[in-house]
Amino acid sequence: MTASPIPSRPRVVEIAFWALVAGAVLLIVGGLLAATVTFETARSAMDPEVTNEKVRDYLTVYRGMGIGAVLAGAGLAFVAGRARRGDAKFRRATVALALAIAVVLVMLAAGAGVGQPMTLLALLPIVVGTVLLTRRSAAGWFEPRAAR
Repeated sequence: MTASPIPSRPRVVEIAFWALVAGAVLLIVGGLLAATVTFETARSAMDPEVTNEKVRDYLTVYRGMGIGAVLAGAGLAFVAGRARRGDAKFRRATVALALAIAVVLVMLAAGAGVGQPMTLLALLPIVVGTVLLTRRSAAGWFEPRAAR
């Protein structure tokens, strides 16, 4: 008796993957933009009474957020790619990382006011992809191969 062929990937998993990749790309691009802001650009965007020291401190946090966004986007793209292959562990890792990114971005953007617009825009496809990955039709595909 031959083994049954591996069932094809559900469309919802494909859509979730591409939504997560779009979110990861937006995170990376927004992070790179934030990481490369010059002092002169930041200085021209702030009030004249803000001291240069405060501008430098702000830039340190802003650039750090940018580097963090690049790393988070790269990590999200990696785990989403592995989850697309049908590995249930990476599906859980993708959902956990996406939720952590969303919470951290919202907390830092709302609390500290250092959210870069493109990284905040990345939340939309990340949330969509995460919700689609947790749908019943997608979750059933990630069950162990022997259970199918």
